[in-house]
Amino acid sequence: MGNCIVLQEKVVKIMKTDGKILEYKAPIKVYEVLSQFAGQYAISESISVIQHLLPNSTMLAGKLYFLLPILPVSPPKIAKKKKVVKFAKEVVDQEEAKKQRTTEVVRIKLVISKKELQALLISTEGGLITANDIVNRLQKIENTDDINLGDLALKQ
Repeated sequence: MGNCIVLQEKVVKIMKTDGKILEYKAPIKVYEVLSQFAGQYAISESISVIQHLLPNSTMLAGKLYFLLPILPVSPPKIAKKKKVVKFAKEVVDQEEAKKQRTTEVVRIKLVISKKELQALLISTEGGLITANDIVNRLQKIENTDDINLGDLALKQ
């Protein structure tokens, strides 16, 4: 019976995410190992608490290190402005409150014929049309229609 002496090389073991173990002669720097892998990787001493080693850190023989991919950090999400939905009563209340504070110019879309537009422009001063002008004009048209309908009813 003989005695056997085995000289073990001092190696650094690095486990990849697929379970394969890579061995390197100690001492070796982190950046030397990372230079062999394309992409975003880091080396950690434990898998449970991930704390990346600095590139200039020296890895010691006999220890197991973990080669982990660095997850891309997504840019902070900018909160999208939500559309405000207003109902008719709220709008009326807000308009009344605004009228009490100041007077404002409000744009509205109006679908009218060219003849009606010409009549509005001629009847107003300086081509400036107010909402009151339009409402008055519509009321006049409704009143004349009511009168004409009344005349027709009397004639029959």
